[in-house]
Amino acid sequence: MLIVGTFPHSIEVEQALAELEHSGVSRKQILVVVMETEPMPSHQAVKSTRDIHSTGVGIGMATATALSVIGASVGFVWKIGPILSGLIGGGSGFLVGFGLYYGLRRKQNTRRLQKSLPEVTVIVQCRNDQIKLVTEMLWTFQALTVGTAEEPDNRG
Repeated sequence: MLIVGTFPHSIEVEQALAELEHSGVSRKQILVVVMETEPMPSHQAVKSTRDIHSTGVGIGMATATALSVIGASVGFVWKIGPILSGLIGGGSGFLVGFGLYYGLRRKQNTRRLQKSLPEVTVIVQCRNDQIKLVTEMLWTFQALTVGTAEEPDNRG
């Protein structure tokens, strides 16, 4: 009989495994799998970083365009003229847009780091007389879910 339990990544998993071994279930009958939380491979992470930078530059350019138009319009009244005030507005607009984007992006990244750890799946192969003991032990150590399955018949 196979018994499958899922746990949050915590010390209770280790305690459950130790108790299972003390109750007569050998290590060869226990399989522990840590589930992945990131679906993409590491080479795609570099590509997404480039996308983040290009988005920041795009937002900076849009803000630069808006502020250079405003600066050029106001420049007709100022002594420095529309060309210089447009250039000053464009430069400051780019810095404001780019800075705001990365400032907000940094806050989002710190929130993502606080996400929960991956789940751990424990699969135990046991005899029929151990089923109740193993399932109760998994529930005792705060398993999220517990399920049982019969082993497939290996006859030809």
